[in-house]
Amino acid sequence: MSRVPLLFGTALTAAACAFVGLAGFGPPAATAAPAASTLDWAACTQDGLRKGGFECATLVVPMDGSQPDAGSFRLAVARHRSSGAADERTGSLIFNPGGPGGSGLDTLPVIWTLLPASVRQHFDLVTWDPRGIGATRPALRGCATPFPDRAVTGAVDWAAVVRGFHRTMAAANRACQRANASFIGFMGTNEVVQDLDRLRQAVGDEKLTYWGMSYGTRIGYVYALTFPDRVRAVVLDGSIDPASTLLSLSEGGAAPDQAYGSFADAYPTADAQWRTLQSVLEQRTVALPDGQVLDRWVLADFVYGAVAQQGAYEGIATVIDLAHAVVTGEAASDSEAARLLSIFVTSSRKAPNSNAGGAFAVVNCLDYAGRPGIGRMISAVRGQVRLGPDYGGSLATMFATNCAGLTMKPDPVPLITGAGSDVPVLVLGASRDGSTIVQWTARMSRAFPESRTVTYAGGQHVTWLLAGSSCVDRVANAYVLTQRLPAADRGCRNTVRPAS
Repeated sequence: MSRVPLLFGTALTAAACAFVGLAGFGPPAATAAPAASTLDWAACTQDGLRKGGFECATLVVPMDGSQPDAGSFRLAVARHRSSGAADERTGSLIFNPGGPGGSGLDTLPVIWTLLPASVRQHFDLVTWDPRGIGATRPALRGCATPFPDRAVTGAVDWAAVVRGFHRTMAAANRACQRANASFIGFMGTNEVVQDLDRLRQAVGDEKLTYWGMSYGTRIGYVYALTFPDRVRAVVLDGSIDPASTLLSLSEGGAAPDQAYGSFADAYPTADAQWRTLQSVLEQRTVALPDGQVLDRWVLADFVYGAVAQQGAYEGIATVIDLAHAVVTGEAASDSEAARLLSIFVTSSRKAPNSNAGGAFAVVNCLDYAGRPGIGRMISAVRGQVRLGPDYGGSLATMFATNCAGLTMKPDPVPLITGAGSDVPVLVLGASRDGSTIVQWTARMSRAFPESRTVTYAGGQHVTWLLAGSSCVDRVANAYVLTQRLPAADRGCRNTVRPAS
C-alpha cells in the first residue's frame, strides 16, 4: 500500500529492464470461447498509451447502484489484445495496481511488457481507472495532503505528531469533500466490485480472471465473496488484511523498516552510510545550494517510500551515497554533488503523499466504519514506532489519521474473520513486504481455505513478475493459464544479488 500510486511505475520500469521471460506453459484449460466485447474500443490518445497497440474505451456505470438515476461515472478502460490467434484466446486478464488511488491506465504498458509470452498469447490485458481516479470522470480534485510535521532534529514526540497531523488531515479532507461532494460518497470498494463485474461482462468474459495488487486484493477478495460463481482465477498479490478495521491498517506502519532489512543485506555499504546519515541528521540539518535544506525526514520519506520495490534499490543506494558525501564533507558544499542533492530535495518536497488524503483516505474511510479516537491513534502509532523505529511512526500516523474531517456515510466491505470462502484463489506475499505485512498475507490465506500461498523471502511488494523470481512466476503463470494451483503452499528464495 505504501506510496504505490507514486512509485509503482518507476519500480516497474526498473524491473522490466531486468525481467527475463519464462518458458511457455502448455495450453490453458478448456473454456468456452469468450464473447465479443461490447465496449467501443479505439486507439488510445493518452500519454504513454499512444504507441504499442493499446486500445481505450469508456464504460458508463451508475454512480449509485441503488439509484440508477443519480448520475454516472465514465470509467476509463484500456487493453492490449492478446498476441495469439483468435482461437488461442482464453479471455481477459484484468488487473488493478493498488492504492487506493492507483491508475490502471498509467501502469498498463509496463505490465504488458512484463507478462510472459505464454500469458500474452492467450489473454487480453485489461485495466481501468476506478471511480474518481485518473482518467475516469468525474475524478477527485484538490485533495493533496502533505507529509506529517515531524521534529527535524532531536527526539520525536509522536503524540504531538499525531495530534498535529490529525488537524492537517481534517482540514485537507474537509476541503476535498467540499470540492467533490457530488460523487465522493460513491467511491467505495463495494461499488468498485460491481464495476469490475460490469467490466467482466463488457469484455465478453463468462468468468473473471483477475490480478489484484496491494489494495487491489481488497477488490479481489470482495469480488470472490460477492460473485463466487463468476471467478475463473483470482491472484491476490501483496494482500490487505481481509479482517481489517480502519485503525488496524496502521499495523502496516513498520513494513518499510522490515523491507529495509532486505535492502541492507544487498547493499551493506549503503546501509552503513545511511546509519551515519541518520546519526548526523538527528543532530543537525545541512544547508544546500539554492536555499534548500537537507533534513532527516526528506531522506527517510524517499528511502522508506521506495524500499518496497527491489527495482528501486540501486536508486536508493545512489541517493544515500550522494547525501553521505555532502553531509560528511567528502564533497564540498558548493560541489556538483551538493547541487544534485539540492535538486533531489526540491523534487522530493513537491512529491505527493499518496498514503494520506485523496483517494487513499476516501476509499478506506468508505470501506471501514470505525472511527478511533485520538488516544487510540496515538497508542497505535507508538506501537509501530517500537516495531519500526526508523519509519513506523511516520507511516502509522498517516494511516491512523486518514478519516479526520470526512463525514461521508461508510459503505463497509465484508470482512472475513473466520474460515471464509471456499473459492480457490492464489495468494502471493513476501516475508518482509515493505507495504503490506506478511501477517496480512497469512490472514488472506486463512480466509480462503482452498487457496494456495507462495511466500517470497524478501521485501518486494507485489511479487508476480516484479520479484524476478522464477519460483513465484511459474506458479502464477500456470494458475492464470490453466487454473491449476500447486498441491501445497510454497516458499521462494530471495533473488536480489548483493551489490559489489
